[in-house]
Amino acid sequence: MDTVTGMIYGKAYGTVEQEIDTQNSIPEFFEYMNFYLYNSDVTSSAMTISVTPVCSLDTSCKQNTGAWAAPRPITVGGSLDGTISRSWTGTSGRKSFLISYSLTVNIGGGSGTTRWGGHGEPGGGQYLVRCDNEVTARSGCIVPSYTPTFVVDPKYPQARQYIGMVQASMSSHPGWESKGQPLHREANEAEARKNRDVVCDSTFTPASSTPEPQCDEFPFAKSKESGRQLGVKSGSECQRYNVVSSTIDGQVYLSLTWPGLHQGQMPSPTAKCARASMPKTQNEGVGGDLGRRTTEWRLLNNDAYWVDAGQPVG
Repeated sequence: MDTVTGMIYGKAYGTVEQEIDTQNSIPEFFEYMNFYLYNSDVTSSAMTISVTPVCSLDTSCKQNTGAWAAPRPITVGGSLDGTISRSWTGTSGRKSFLISYSLTVNIGGGSGTTRWGGHGEPGGGQYLVRCDNEVTARSGCIVPSYTPTFVVDPKYPQARQYIGMVQASMSSHPGWESKGQPLHREANEAEARKNRDVVCDSTFTPASSTPEPQCDEFPFAKSKESGRQLGVKSGSECQRYNVVSSTIDGQVYLSLTWPGLHQGQMPSPTAKCARASMPKTQNEGVGGDLGRRTTEWRLLNNDAYWVDAGQPVG
């Protein structure tokens, strides 16, 4: 359009596809972008497209826009694509990058620009990437708006069933996607220890038939939703479960039980925590998996994640 008179010379319609690929062990991230022109009433002059992304206004983000830097011709039914590479130049702490974009269309001697992604623009805040070196010695980047899901491995069947039972029976449905709220990482080891000391206090008595019993709490001690951080003063306020063993024809079987099971009673829905007499292998197995996923996803303090213990989502 003529920006002085407002006269519209023509209209073009296209779609933009974007995919940001972060790396959890290097401070680099890449973006694939595709522009498809599916209709236009401008036929008298050649049309070209270029894209200018802005990663940062300072030197903390270095980027190479590749094929998008220069105008490229396009016709109706055609598409243009290319990869943009970026890297965090920092060496300590963390840095967030809110990426904005401007797409410029050239038609004959005139041009027009549309923008998205930045503050106050369409998609504002959606294209945010965070890089840090606080999780491990290696720097890496993630998209913080994405909430990952920790899947409790079925090879720990009683631990998985226990967490699923807590999610189903507790009215807050902790960590259950579509039913409750996600858990949030507690990165302070001293706070996590206090959480565990309260929920697994002296009132905990392991079941006599639990193999190598340990006190297993949920929500996890390394989460902001641990009972202590919700006001619980003693583990006696929590739901109680036991993993017990029985031997049939020489084969040892484990099963999950709780008080009131045989009377058809469910654990208290108003409880803010749960604890179980859990075999060491299952308790430590799930905890080890959670620690590895925390590192893989570069979860910082208060970052959110879901917990999948076999409960349906949706």
